[in-house]
Amino acid sequence: NGIVSKGMKYSYVTDEKLRNSLQRKRDELSRKDTNEVKDQQSKQSPESAKRITPKKVRTNKKFESLKAKKKFGKKSKLKPPSTKALSISTKQLSSMIRTGLPLLEALNILSDSNDNKTLKFVFKEASLGISKGSTFVSILEKYPEVFNEMYIALVSAGETAGLLPDVLDREASLLESLSKIKGQISSALAYPIAIFTLTIAVIIIMLVFVIPIFVDMYSSSGSDLPGLTQLLVDASNAIKDPSFLAKVIPILILCFFLGKRLIKMPSFIIWKDKTLLKLPITKDLVTKSCLANFSRTLSALNSAGVPIIESLSISKRTLGNRVFQRIADKMNTEIQAGQPLYKVLATEEPIPIMFTSMFRIGEETGELSEMVNKLADFYEDEVETAVKSLTSILEPLMIVFVAGVVAFILVAMYLPMFNMMSTVG
Repeated sequence: NGIVSKGMKYSYVTDEKLRNSLQRKRDELSRKDTNEVKDQQSKQSPESAKRITPKKVRTNKKFESLKAKKKFGKKSKLKPPSTKALSISTKQLSSMIRTGLPLLEALNILSDSNDNKTLKFVFKEASLGISKGSTFVSILEKYPEVFNEMYIALVSAGETAGLLPDVLDREASLLESLSKIKGQISSALAYPIAIFTLTIAVIIIMLVFVIPIFVDMYSSSGSDLPGLTQLLVDASNAIKDPSFLAKVIPILILCFFLGKRLIKMPSFIIWKDKTLLKLPITKDLVTKSCLANFSRTLSALNSAGVPIIESLSISKRTLGNRVFQRIADKMNTEIQAGQPLYKVLATEEPIPIMFTSMFRIGEETGELSEMVNKLADFYEDEVETAVKSLTSILEPLMIVFVAGVVAFILVAMYLPMFNMMSTVG
């Protein structure tokens, strides 16, 4: 009870919900101290109090555990939380432990104040496991869909070295960096996808509702329709024909499932990853995002005391491109053979010269973690620049695409009218 000061206001905690939870916990501990003094002064025997309180606590814990297990049964999989949500919870857990709050109490508070149902359940189960004598990392290993190998390796290193708050803080920063890169790439792709989807929707609406009106107008003229106009008319008739849709829809569904199966094949994935590194538009973005993720993860793991071989294996899983994964495997093999990492990087074409040079300096000076961390900072800024460049290129391309589609439809619809006017003239 003496760990949480009665006078502590927790004003330094920026998260209002977390600060209120800490203050409520402080008030509960203060009331508990007062009640214990009153109990000692009362005539009630201590034995009866001990019989009631622990039983009540055990019943509540058992009820909460059963309730949670009923909601998230063994057969049902937990929904992975977003990287940002996990980063915020990790940061909060680090802050609470750093203030001197026991891990058990910190997990209980984090579970009560968390809005994410998965994290709420996991942290509650972790607090129950720790109360039974389990280690924090052994509990996290039970939920691989929530905590990946990188997270578990960092927590394991922090628990072993007695530096859990520092390691959790580093983990939160790492997750925040990865979330930032994912968000930047998603924002770059969101605009063209939205414009393309909207264009397809407009084409379908025009084929169903607008083209038939022009067909009725031109049918009374008795003249043949131009090729472009006839193409739109045929497309309009086909899309409104139930028999045509009955044939096309099953084919589209079949193509969807075949395509879904195709994109999971290793040969297709390797071809796609190699192609992305050859296209001028995507080459820089893919390279810089992979190197930023790899550098940040490797630096965090190595700084926490995780062996370099294990750090390379875990960092490899943050790479979304098979070409860079192959390079990471080669680095792991060569370092086990006693070769420096920079020599492997120097022979690989996708790796920039600056990246190899910084690795060499870090290995030769014995400050690899610090040097790789600087590389991560540099390439994260480069990813942001590459995203802005890609967006600036895609926006005019999408405008040209939409303008071309609209121009084609307008010309096709008004071409018969121009022909009739020229005939009358």
